[in-house]
Amino acid sequence: MLSSLSITSVIGLFLLSGGIIWVLSNKLSELVEHINHEFKLGAAFGGTLLLSIIINLPELAIVVRGTVSGDISIAIGNILGGIALQTVLLALFDFATRKEKLPLTTITSNVNSISQGAFLVLILALVILGSQLDEMYVNFRFSPIEILIVVAWVLSLLTLKHCEATNLIPTIEHEGMKKLKLSPKTSIGVLLVLAAAILVFGYLLALTSEQIAEHYHISGIVFGATVLSLITALPEISGGLEFVRTKNYNILISDIFGGNSFLPLLFLIASIINEGSLLPQAGKSDLFLTSLSIILTMVFTLGMIIKSPRRFWGMGIDSWVALVIYALSIFGLVYI
Repeated sequence: MLSSLSITSVIGLFLLSGGIIWVLSNKLSELVEHINHEFKLGAAFGGTLLLSIIINLPELAIVVRGTVSGDISIAIGNILGGIALQTVLLALFDFATRKEKLPLTTITSNVNSISQGAFLVLILALVILGSQLDEMYVNFRFSPIEILIVVAWVLSLLTLKHCEATNLIPTIEHEGMKKLKLSPKTSIGVLLVLAAAILVFGYLLALTSEQIAEHYHISGIVFGATVLSLITALPEISGGLEFVRTKNYNILISDIFGGNSFLPLLFLIASIINEGSLLPQAGKSDLFLTSLSIILTMVFTLGMIIKSPRRFWGMGIDSWVALVIYALSIFGLVYI
């Protein structure tokens, strides 16, 4: 489809698609906030459920494209590398909240945030467990592990709903988002249009990323875990900065951990398309990225448990630790 274009044009289309996704994502936070209010979904539960699905539509397009084309390396790298990158974004948001006296993880330390981190670690552990299955014993379109991942994700949502219903998620006074003058029906319509547009440009990201990785002879897993993960993380960056602006810190944590918990569900979709589980095909790099994601999640979750009272050069100690671990790990990924 893009073979007739020059590599410069392909890179331009890649960046344009990412930019458009960024612009569309800017509209999502206030729209989701409006829908939560209209349908009484609850800010944390509704925001996590809607945002985790919509902002990960580019990853969905990339996974489907990679599976159909028979090249799953970029898809797997984008899922697992995306989780690691989106987790370390908490350091960026910690720095963005530097005017607050306490670090971000201390501000957001509550039962819900810690439990969401624990569920994410559980889901990632299931990914590693599934990778150890022998392919000869997985004769169905998917493995039992992929079903367990879905079950764990549903349980994480139910826990989130319970925490919100029993006021275990502290309410922080914040600047209100813009009040949208949209009817419930119109709100849903606009949300679907935004979601469709994000999916289309996510598909363009999938096509162009294949061309770029092939042209520059970059390993699919490395490209998917770095450049592509950064571009597909634009909705999380955009939404997170908006939550920082309005001081919706608890929703920010639910957005990151909830979105990350949703990404492994894409293995089930990919396996159904592939007519066989993809998890047993995971290589050393895939397990490396999954382990990295577990470590980063644990760093920030422990930060919520320890509740450090100080910032160091604008960030909490957990953010600095996560940044160092992530930088060294991505450098090491090239040599695996």
